[in-house]
Amino acid sequence: MFRFFEKKSRSLPVQKTLREAEKLALEAALARNEQVAWAADELAPLLRAWGRREAADELEQVFVGVARKPVTGDPLARRLLTVAEALQAAQAEIRTAFDRGAADEEHFPSTIDPRIQHVQLLLDFFGGLDRKRVLDAGCGKGRFARILKERFPGAEVWGIDISAEMLRHVPPEILTSQGTLTNLPFEDDWFDAVYAIESLEHAVEIESAVSELCRVTRPGGRIVIIDKNIEKAGQLAIPEWEKWFGRPEIERLLARSCQKVESDFISYWADVPPDGLFLAWKAVR
Repeated sequence: MFRFFEKKSRSLPVQKTLREAEKLALEAALARNEQVAWAADELAPLLRAWGRREAADELEQVFVGVARKPVTGDPLARRLLTVAEALQAAQAEIRTAFDRGAADEEHFPSTIDPRIQHVQLLLDFFGGLDRKRVLDAGCGKGRFARILKERFPGAEVWGIDISAEMLRHVPPEILTSQGTLTNLPFEDDWFDAVYAIESLEHAVEIESAVSELCRVTRPGGRIVIIDKNIEKAGQLAIPEWEKWFGRPEIERLLARSCQKVESDFISYWADVPPDGLFLAWKAVR
């Protein structure tokens, strides 16, 4: 009998570093000395930024009331700092790539044709957005947020992106925040509509990022993810930290928090059949 295996997004080197960081955090909790406390202060915010919120919270809690002393010779403290530096460098690499990309209007445009299927899907699935709060997660220069704000001037439209240079191009009527998809700086149940278009692929910790998209969406609110199909991997050149996804993979992650999830292939234009490169996931929280 043949067995069919779902093709899943690959593991990345930084994810190995994150697993190592979590193991070191457990060792640090047992050590609880002043140098380790100092190093833990460096590591905890990086764990949180990469979506390891629980590990970061526990690490901080362990060292409440413990004095801090700069790291000198403690082996565990030095290992904690080393892994913190690696996580910081990995995040800086991604951020710098998009900071540079902000100058490339050809590949990172500020505007998008409102007739494309990506836009139409958002408009159809979200419905009226006036007096509602909307998040463009990984907004880049705000090309999709710009259209939604023009269509629904009464909406409160937010854009978040890892790159400050990208955010400089976002229209002033759109509220912005610099940050990562794995640690969205918003309260629970804050948005009526949330979408991530070709941005989840850059989040690395996909499970954490999808969880965050769901967390900030109110019950009954709507979520859209549009990204590339892992079955088409190799069709385009991508950086080493970019990940594409299988259809069931994202469906399962959304289903953990959402009452209704569906997905389909999508093309750029309504009169052009999908070629399998892009997938669209829609969910009701």
